[in-house]
Amino acid sequence: MKMLKVADRYPCPGPRYKHLGPASGEDFRDWIEQELSSGQELTIDFDGTEGYGSSFLEESFGGLIRKGYDPVKIKNINLISKEEPELIEEITEYIEDAIRDAHGQS
Repeated sequence: MKMLKVADRYPCPGPRYKHLGPASGEDFRDWIEQELSSGQELTIDFDGTEGYGSSFLEESFGGLIRKGYDPVKIKNINLISKEEPELIEEITEYIEDAIRDAHGQS
């Protein structure tokens, strides 16, 4: 199992896209993609940062769906946050929204 601790790489998560600034959701999405390609079970720990903007999280996880990753594989990522457990529900909503959008459902 591979563990990604977001705070180790992004103590202050930034904007949606790389061109808008450092520590972007797009960059984080690229990191997740790299780790998914290893084929190992993936766990992501969200604790220890200064907080998350919705655009960072949406681009990270909704972006994986838009890039064509298998929704089952994305849903099987183990998400952890003891500090802000509501983040897990928020991320799940972004994944579900992206799946609906990809299938043309409202």
